[in-house]
Amino acid sequence: MACTSNPAQKVDSAEAVLVASDLVSPVFLTQPASDSRLFIVDQVGVIRMVQNGQLLPDPFLDLKSKIVELKQEHEERGLLGLAFHPDFKNNGRFFVYYSAPLRPEAPYNFNHTSVIAEYRAAGTDQSQADPTSERVLLYVDEPQDNHNAGTLQFGPDGYLYISLGDGGNKNDIGTGHAADWYQANEGGNGQDVRQNLLGSILRIDVNGGQPYGIPVDNPFANTNHGMKEIYAYGLRNPYRFSIDQQTGMVIAGDAGQVLREEINVITKGNNYGWNVKEGSLCFNAANNKDSLAGCPEQDSLGRAFTDPVIEFKNSMTYPQEGLGIVVVGGNVYRGTAVDDLEGNYLFGVWTQHHEQPDGAVFIAEVSGDAGSWPYRKLQFSNRPNNELGHYLLGFGQDRQGETYLLTTDEAGPHGNTGKVYRLN
Repeated sequence: MACTSNPAQKVDSAEAVLVASDLVSPVFLTQPASDSRLFIVDQVGVIRMVQNGQLLPDPFLDLKSKIVELKQEHEERGLLGLAFHPDFKNNGRFFVYYSAPLRPEAPYNFNHTSVIAEYRAAGTDQSQADPTSERVLLYVDEPQDNHNAGTLQFGPDGYLYISLGDGGNKNDIGTGHAADWYQANEGGNGQDVRQNLLGSILRIDVNGGQPYGIPVDNPFANTNHGMKEIYAYGLRNPYRFSIDQQTGMVIAGDAGQVLREEINVITKGNNYGWNVKEGSLCFNAANNKDSLAGCPEQDSLGRAFTDPVIEFKNSMTYPQEGLGIVVVGGNVYRGTAVDDLEGNYLFGVWTQHHEQPDGAVFIAEVSGDAGSWPYRKLQFSNRPNNELGHYLLGFGQDRQGETYLLTTDEAGPHGNTGKVYRLN
């Protein structure tokens, strides 16, 4: 069920206030508890800091030597995620997600290995990370270079949540894509919970076990039906998800194939349909622009598919009707800088028009975990034509609940047009 904006609704506006510039490809921003600094993840392999309104010249952590060589054009690998331990002030622990060269143990014809690792901050002021402190928690071998997702977030339960894409390529088929239970569509990893972790949201306990523990209430923790790290599955590329500061609701943007982009409320044990479904449509791997007339209502474990709370057409296929190209998941606004946004979910699109730096942000009314959330476009009162005017790479949120937009003018991770804005 597609959700459409209502032109009769009040059009919200805000200012985009520049916080940092001269970055390459900023994809995420976060702030530890009891810390005044903002931390920016730049895809090219560095974590930068903003302190007292200034972008500091020295990185908090430089991982350029550990990541794969990135392409100059559209690129989904690199340094993608960062999460600070809830007790970072005392223990200095934080976690990163990056794309490393293919490890020797991986299948020879795969592309790279995703790494989730722990580091520690050095010194009493925690001004820099200790680059020698790496402790790898998880290796995930990736068959293709795309669909790596890459968000890390701690929930109110103290567990670390991790998003993984379906392994790449298209249609969830090809090298490294499992033969699942649904024979109508060849592949894939989104519906497979036994052979790999791809196409899932994971949840692990970084405070117990070696190298981590499994929460006892994870869906497959006490069964042989699936891998124990999996929290939810049936996802294509949940590049960005967030956990609401007040309610703990997990909300993910899942990039679609060619017809639909979607936002999902992620609930423990739920199956979000890929590649049986793309949004609420029955997906057709043989012809991805023509959905099937019908498909199963539940998976091989008897779990009903969960449809998105927001769904819209991809403007690559629907240039007149589409909202944009590639959904970018955001966060529930909990700040005070913008009137009337409290409790609304902000999300965006990478761009509204192909090959143009023309991202957009939308405001959705949170209405529970089922059905469609109404949304409307956010106008930028201090930007030309009220538009953002950049590719939108990601969102960030500080401890006060204020929202940040991470942008670039380049289609790939190069140059120095990366900027960070705060909504005001």
